[in-house]
Amino acid sequence: MSISIRWLGNAGFEFRFGQQTLLVDPFLTRPLQQNVYFGRVAPDKEAIHEHIHDCDHILVSHGHFDHFMDAPEIARQSGAVIHGSPNTCDLAKALGVPDEQIHLLQHHESFYLGDIEIQVFPADHPWIPGYTPGRLNGHKSSPMRLREYCMDECFSYLIIYQGKRLLVWSIISTERSVPADLLICRAVSGRHWYDRIMETVQPKAVIPSHWDDMFRPLSETVQPFFSPPRLAWPPVKRIDLKEFERQVIKAKLGCQVMVPERFRQYEVEL
Repeated sequence: MSISIRWLGNAGFEFRFGQQTLLVDPFLTRPLQQNVYFGRVAPDKEAIHEHIHDCDHILVSHGHFDHFMDAPEIARQSGAVIHGSPNTCDLAKALGVPDEQIHLLQHHESFYLGDIEIQVFPADHPWIPGYTPGRLNGHKSSPMRLREYCMDECFSYLIIYQGKRLLVWSIISTERSVPADLLICRAVSGRHWYDRIMETVQPKAVIPSHWDDMFRPLSETVQPFFSPPRLAWPPVKRIDLKEFERQVIKAKLGCQVMVPERFRQYEVEL
């Protein structure tokens, strides 16, 4: 069977299962890089309206701005239900999403959205300077500082539809990974990380996530963001998707690596 997929940029994906549309971490607003620590940013309503046409459910991996910031606006426009952590749910409510469109998730929870089964896995997020995890403080209203989008818990998701399994893996560890037909994962790990996760998941296809420059306007071509600093020269370089593909194929011969164009719809055979 085929599954309809659109990459929305950053860690955002749109999946269409029959008559239902499911978004994961949609983020279309493009703040300036200095906004990471300075100033306030409002969701880009025009970009959301242009690129998100309908939506029934939104899965949020965690509360950072580049995963959650646009979800409340999408929910208000479409009537979609937001599924996420306590911070995600509290902030969605503070930003005007009705209670009936908010679903609080628990680690290891399994639930159904019609014919779609969702399994929730606890995830570990790398440390980011100035973005200390914790609970929300005080009343929030838009526009917010990006650092106010505070992460408390982080989730990965296994999505099961008509026997096919899609694993959206938001974890820096490979522990707790499970078999799936399609794996969506980070593009900045080392050879041993890909060896381990490919051995466990055994996917037919892999799509990289969270690799593009989230500060680059949508009107410009997609460009890889920078990899984490390393003890080598140069110490900082842009994410190498060719190297990602080599590592994945080396770990599992015959696996298809897809690097989708932003906003293009694909029918992926699984």
